[in-house]
Amino acid sequence: MSVTADQHWVYRFHSQILLTYQQMRGMLDGFLLPGMVHRDVRAAIDHHERMGLVIANDVVDPYGQNLILNPPSSKRAVTLQSSNATVMVADEDTLRSMADPQSAQTETIVGAIARRGDKHIIDALLGSAQIATVTSGSGIITYSTIALPSSQKLGGATAMDLIRIIAAHTKLSKASVPMGPAERKFLYTAGQEVDIMAITQASSSDFTKNQIHDRGTISGLSWQGFDWLCMADVVQIDGTTLQTMLPLISATERACIAFYRGAVGLSIGRPQGAPSVAVAHWLMGDPIQVKQKMMQAAVRVFEAAVVQVSALEN
Repeated sequence: MSVTADQHWVYRFHSQILLTYQQMRGMLDGFLLPGMVHRDVRAAIDHHERMGLVIANDVVDPYGQNLILNPPSSKRAVTLQSSNATVMVADEDTLRSMADPQSAQTETIVGAIARRGDKHIIDALLGSAQIATVTSGSGIITYSTIALPSSQKLGGATAMDLIRIIAAHTKLSKASVPMGPAERKFLYTAGQEVDIMAITQASSSDFTKNQIHDRGTISGLSWQGFDWLCMADVVQIDGTTLQTMLPLISATERACIAFYRGAVGLSIGRPQGAPSVAVAHWLMGDPIQVKQKMMQAAVRVFEAAVVQVSALEN
């Protein structure tokens, strides 16, 4: 059995992957500052830069020398990682339909790539960041790494409580991180939900209008200066965990994240070439294997704008 994927189908499928990805983008993609998401990156290494704060100088002496602001900057490098998503389809008719926007197989590919993008962002927030430094004189770029400082980590294997949430918010404020739920985000999992629901200040109408007991969750709401999002693990239909999203420090402790939406940069390349289409002859039904690759990666640019908030994993 042979399969023919003509050039017209390849172009349509390629365009549909791009369009569907933009529409179905990862849960965290929309949490980031638009300027921190680089799309259609064509290089193997991309760079994200953050400018530090400055303050204007008062003119005391009209004939005095100008004082240059010269804001500090931090340039971070990210090496794009190739991710691939492969599905099996039964016949050529199903293959052809994958260029259609309603194709379940195409949505499966795009959803898998989007979830991998979310994982890249989480790993970048808590992991080591690559610093790009231009050598004076030669112009040669050298690279080093920086880990998230221990001072940016708090909490432990105890129930999520108001004290550590306020502590995370205060730590961000002391670093002059922009304030407000639109700017600050809090990622947690279902393992912390029961303890958050038990916080009086989060659930009682005496303190908030969120009515989280009516909704059953705080995810999607703004509270205590953060937009909250329950970042679920990728769980298969049989209940086994395919991918842990927020890291488990131990069986009873999960690393949640409070962060500023400009603290991390995401780089997304175009789909890597045309999809790979082949017949899986080693399987009895000779199904058609369709594989699409995408380049993407993320890097932290502002250590003081990220706080790891550890809490009990119920």
